[in-house]
Amino acid sequence: MYHILVCDDNAEFRKLTVLLLEKYAGAYNATVVGCRGGDDLLAYCWNNKLNLIYMDIVLGRENGMALAKAIKALNPRALIIYISAFDDYYTDMVQAEPFRFISKDASDIPRLEQQLADTLDAAMRRITGREIWSFVFDRKKYGVELSKIKYFYSMARTIHIVGDLGEVPDYYYGKLDELEKELKKIDDNFERISKRHIVNIKYVKFVGKNKIGIEHKTLTITAKYRERFIEKCSEYWSLNT
Repeated sequence: MYHILVCDDNAEFRKLTVLLLEKYAGAYNATVVGCRGGDDLLAYCWNNKLNLIYMDIVLGRENGMALAKAIKALNPRALIIYISAFDDYYTDMVQAEPFRFISKDASDIPRLEQQLADTLDAAMRRITGREIWSFVFDRKKYGVELSKIKYFYSMARTIHIVGDLGEVPDYYYGKLDELEKELKKIDDNFERISKRHIVNIKYVKFVGKNKIGIEHKTLTITAKYRERFIEKCSEYWSLNT
């Protein structure tokens, strides 16, 4: 279980930030807790492991960046994301080693939510050391370690996920072309083998003329993708044998 803290002396904004983060935290097996100031923050850090903190730079009379340095002393691996309505703290922020910065603006909630979701995703990838791929199904966001996915296949308007998924749904609504572009940005082990299939090279057992073996399944590889796929497999096997 990962622990995310939101520290802001503005009660309404703090509640909003916690609420928005909770929409996505479950995908990373993370909990979100809010605190209002330095005393609450340091007390929490003394008694709990902290992985990620969203912190206002100005906390009443307290300086959030000074508190951040104290947190780093207690937990050097904690990531800090500053939230502020001001942009004139850049030099101090760099010295305090922030992971990201978010503009504090509750007037544009969709933009704030997107910033929180993006920074949370980036932070959890850094914290876990694993690439997490996320998707939305039935208005809920789910996350899966890409290393646990064996392959994807499309059927009608759905994309099916084959692998060790735990409690995560094994399909969602989407397009394989869009998934292929997304995967290329985060994990080079996934390759297209046909109009309907994208596979994780680490699970491939053999490559034939028009078939590949992946775990206990045989899939068709079409001529359009075969040359590129063999090249990628050769690179992977040379680095991992």
